[in-house]
Amino acid sequence: MKAISLARNYIRLETSLYREAAEKSPRVAKRRFPTGRQRIWLRRTARLSKWLDESGVEVPAKIMSPYALGVLDRCRARIPLKYQYRALNGLRELARTHVLFPELLSDGEPVEIIDLSAGGCGTADVLGQYGHKVEICDYFDANKINPMGHSYAELHKFLGLNCRFFDGRSLPYEFADESRDIVLVYQAIDAYGPVAMWYDIVDELLRIARRSVGLVLNPAIPKTPENEAQVVAFIGDMKRDYGATVSTCPETSLPALRIDK
Repeated sequence: MKAISLARNYIRLETSLYREAAEKSPRVAKRRFPTGRQRIWLRRTARLSKWLDESGVEVPAKIMSPYALGVLDRCRARIPLKYQYRALNGLRELARTHVLFPELLSDGEPVEIIDLSAGGCGTADVLGQYGHKVEICDYFDANKINPMGHSYAELHKFLGLNCRFFDGRSLPYEFADESRDIVLVYQAIDAYGPVAMWYDIVDELLRIARRSVGLVLNPAIPKTPENEAQVVAFIGDMKRDYGATVSTCPETSLPALRIDK
């Protein structure tokens, strides 16, 4: 079945689930999943499915079903709304994989991947369908009431994943040399440190990787002309000094880099 057909069925089902939840708890619905915000993420789901169809990428049907977690339970777990949608999580990472690592979507040998800031775990959900071993990590802070890392705990349980604590700010990282085939940091390196530190981080990621490193870059924080110029320079340096392949994330339009060893 085409991805767009799977997406339409998925969107109808999720819409029904959120409508039922809104009837049970109108106040929670108004605050946590108003209809307008739902439509934003469901439209993105449809757009990604269309892009994947046009790109000739087959979508695993399994990722196009809702999490077996009630809508109000998703809210109680404080999962951000856009990450409550399994199809969006999966299609985003499937599209990124097609752009950065298309060989992972073929019938080749399984590889070992570590996703250092896994978030909603779309990468593990998708690539697990192709037989790859994906280890997930995220940042947890016991001193905060409900840090973002803990918000995804219910998704980890549903997917049967054990999430390892990881603090990207603390170099060197506690992983052995060349211990994973591919190391991924998607939309998180900005949280690990300023742009000037990204070079050392890339060197550390390459130390851990046997084959490749994949990056999707958020804008540097704070978003200033100086930081924007530094990111442009960083991308140029990665191309010149590391032979990085630079493309664009289909869902976010952010810079996506692949660095092979």
